[in-house]
Amino acid sequence: MPLSENEHPRDETLVEAVNREAGELIHLLRCSEAPDEVLAEATEHMQAAMSALAPYLQQGEGWSTVTIASDTPGLGWREDDLTACMPYSPITGKRNPISPPIRMWRDGDEVRGEALFSPTYAGPPNSVHGGIIAAVFDELLSMANVITGAAGFTGTLSIRYHKHTPLNRPIELWAVCDNNTGRKQFTRGEMRVDGEVTASAEGLFIRPVKPLGEVPKRQQD
Repeated sequence: MPLSENEHPRDETLVEAVNREAGELIHLLRCSEAPDEVLAEATEHMQAAMSALAPYLQQGEGWSTVTIASDTPGLGWREDDLTACMPYSPITGKRNPISPPIRMWRDGDEVRGEALFSPTYAGPPNSVHGGIIAAVFDELLSMANVITGAAGFTGTLSIRYHKHTPLNRPIELWAVCDNNTGRKQFTRGEMRVDGEVTASAEGLFIRPVKPLGEVPKRQQD
């Protein structure tokens, strides 16, 4: 079947590279103090980019994470890159410019990862915003459920902030699903800096009665 005028084969490496550049643009807008004439010039360039992209805008159900993960070959999770199944996630998606640089991988029955937060994600002085921390935990704990072979929707998520989580420093991520009881999954995780816990989380996740789609399968090597 021929491609429609808005369906073009894409270089996925280029897609991810463009999103990284857009993420860097967000960082520069957040952290620079450019003079008005520079901001005006930058605005013209951004308007030109938006005009170029606008004709190809797509919206609707097809852009949901579940649909992309289950219907697109090659987007299953991998043990060395669990977030590959959610490329458009605002937390870890390589095709979403607002996501911070985060990696997650499987380590036996646990999930481990690393993150680095720029001032784009600041809350208290020199610290990551508490809401960003909660969002990362939501995805981190969800990945701990995924590797058990069954994911669920977030029912409750409790965050404990032990101390400020710093900007511009490597953050260690860890999570494990402790118990599956029927449709309920009980999962916990931690953020650490140099081995010291800065925040921790516990979550209850509920598996749906009728799954919206297949749980993304492990991508074979």
